[in-house]
Amino acid sequence: MITRTITPKSRVLDEKTGVVEYVASDESLDADGEIMRAKGARFDRFARNAPFLDSHQYGSIEHCLGTVTDFKVDGDHVVETVKWAVDVPENRMAQFGFKMTQAGYLKAVSLGFAPVAAVTASQGRLYRDQVAELKLQGKALPSRIITQWQQLELSACIIPVNPNALVKCYCQAYKAGVVTEEELEIISQEYSKRETADRADGAAAVRLAQQRSQKAFLDRFERLLRAL
Repeated sequence: MITRTITPKSRVLDEKTGVVEYVASDESLDADGEIMRAKGARFDRFARNAPFLDSHQYGSIEHCLGTVTDFKVDGDHVVETVKWAVDVPENRMAQFGFKMTQAGYLKAVSLGFAPVAAVTASQGRLYRDQVAELKLQGKALPSRIITQWQQLELSACIIPVNPNALVKCYCQAYKAGVVTEEELEIISQEYSKRETADRADGAAAVRLAQQRSQKAFLDRFERLLRAL
């Protein structure tokens, strides 16, 4: 699976039911030097389940934050409507994620997809035709233009996806009163689980690694909070 994250564009449609509209993809040049054609979107597989996940994590149902209720191609954009699982009290991360979205601290989504067809400069006319259609003359040219792709999932994420950006976002929300002490504890626990998810050296070692990861998260949080 390949992921693509663009400049955050979101709009809360219904605060009571947790419905948000996102621009999930466009035809801009991404960080990998590629462009995805919006008209090349295929939703055959995605439509069967349409999951909305936490940061492309799909190994457990606890990472499901809701569902994508509508998806469409609108010109050179892929626009998708998400129903956060705010009606499920047990889904603490969905409650928290939508709260962060409402407050403006969590804006971005990242699209998980599988390429179906693509062209590169080595393909001559096929590539030049795509460049002309995208009106890229005189601009930076992509290393690859993905002309068809299958969406697999949509994820809530933070741009850029790195630990410092993640912690800083939570610091800002905490300082503004959006995140409580209890929620911060939950966040740090979930972060430590994600960071140690690939460990397979015994339950005791995994627990110790999670404790260390959680402490590192909270230490970084305190330092950044003092700096704000």
